[in-house]
Amino acid sequence: MKNFPFIHLIALVVGGVILFMVKRKYQKMRIIELIIIFILYLILVALFTEPVLNLTRKLVGKLQ
Repeated sequence: MKNFPFIHLIALVVGGVILFMVKRKYQKMRIIELIIIFILYLILVALFTEPVLNLTRKLVGKLQ
């Protein structure tokens, strides 16, 4: 995972653009809803970073 920051940042930018397009299509969506969705998406992307994956491997190794 040498390209860690770039791949994840690109994923976050693409997700933000998609949310912006959804907001333009559905005018009744509130900004707070989009912020909550983006925070959840941010957490999902963060789960697949190298430090979190290493922590998960260590926890699974200790459980076995």
